[in-house]
Amino acid sequence: MSKEAILHIREAEDQAAVLCRVAEEKAAELRERVKAQGQAHCAAVRENTEAEYAAVLADMRRRALALEEKKRLEALEEADALKEAARERIDEAIRLIVWEIVEKCQ
Repeated sequence: MSKEAILHIREAEDQAAVLCRVAEEKAAELRERVKAQGQAHCAAVRENTEAEYAAVLADMRRRALALEEKKRLEALEEADALKEAARERIDEAIRLIVWEIVEKCQ
């Protein structure tokens, strides 16, 4: 091979080495940029998810409290109805008790 051909080959190898280094540097920069973007995206998704979770949880708590209040009012109404039914029968209950005592005493 001639010196000139060898010189061209060495120049080409040197240029290839430079291009490889540049490509590696660009790839490293791209990896870092993509990694940072990925981390930022994960943080944004986490923040949005936490906000959605908090909203859903607040809604569930509100609905649970409303249901609890509804059931409490229903229980109070039922208790009042039972009291009223008991009041309606109190005279009969007293009469039965008194007659039972009277019958036992005779």
